[in-house]
Amino acid sequence: MDDLQRNFDVLKESIQNKLAEIVHSQEQLEVQSEETLMRIREERRLLDEEKSRMTEVMKFHRSKVKLDVGGCKYTTSLATLTSVPDSMLGAMFSGRFPLEPDEEDGSFFIDRDGHLFKYVLNFMRDPVSFDAPLDQEIARDLLKEAKYFGIPPLCDLLEDPCYMFKKSARYLPFSSAERLDGALDYVGRGERAHEWRNPVEDNKVEVLLSDGDDGGGDPVECICDHDCEGGSVENCYDGVPGETSLCIHFRGHSVLLDHYMLAQEPGDDNYLREWVLEGSRDGITFETISSHIDFAITAESLQAHWPVTPNKPYPFFRLRLLGLSSGAKCNFCITQVELWGWIKNDSKL
Repeated sequence: MDDLQRNFDVLKESIQNKLAEIVHSQEQLEVQSEETLMRIREERRLLDEEKSRMTEVMKFHRSKVKLDVGGCKYTTSLATLTSVPDSMLGAMFSGRFPLEPDEEDGSFFIDRDGHLFKYVLNFMRDPVSFDAPLDQEIARDLLKEAKYFGIPPLCDLLEDPCYMFKKSARYLPFSSAERLDGALDYVGRGERAHEWRNPVEDNKVEVLLSDGDDGGGDPVECICDHDCEGGSVENCYDGVPGETSLCIHFRGHSVLLDHYMLAQEPGDDNYLREWVLEGSRDGITFETISSHIDFAITAESLQAHWPVTPNKPYPFFRLRLLGLSSGAKCNFCITQVELWGWIKNDSKL
């Protein structure tokens, strides 16, 4: 009997433990189900809110507005007109001011140039892919309209000389200093219309030295003769730092520079150390493009190249010494110069 009772007690305890585990599992499932249900309800609430917002956005974007700008009719969205909130159009259609539409067609009249307004509207629709007019006169008139409507981003774009120049210029990318295929080569090939001819000899490029002569070196046309180890342009053995210079003048072209190369005569230990590259529109007033201080071109071929930040397009580029060369002289022996970037025929500006 004692053994039977003990077995019964063990079985009873086992059954009770199993029942407790089942109850515990059921409670866990209920908690998990409640949490899942709450999560589902929250996700549904957020989804409903998002749908509501999107509905309002779609209604807003579909709110069409008719405009009569100087006799030209346009239809656009309220969202486009208010995309620049601080602009005149943004304020006009913000809802803060009462507007009187035309009784016949419901349009709103604006007494400005209707043909130019299409550019204003296109910019407000998509400023990222906006394409400004190439014609310089139209671009100037458009700038006046952008200022009138109070759209600073469009004004900044139209006043950026780099942006307007790049739109109609030919880009000559730098690939290798050994490939002399930049602006001087491009002009020498007649904008790729014929075989290369030295642009200095062809009177398409002018090379100017600060001392007014070749300083005992080779003729200035060697500066762009496609031969980095050939003749060199020498200048001012008794020159003064800051005054010794070499200037390249593109006759009929302007270049927006993003890379340039210099080569010095092999075997010459008179390396450039301190100089500045400058640009000018008139050949009188120059602006700094790139400066080099305590730097020496000491590569095997005495050739080096540098990227520069595009600033403005220039027809004049001047290499000006700021200090003595490695040979304690204020002169240079340059065998080759080449420039890369955007180039444009000035007759098309």
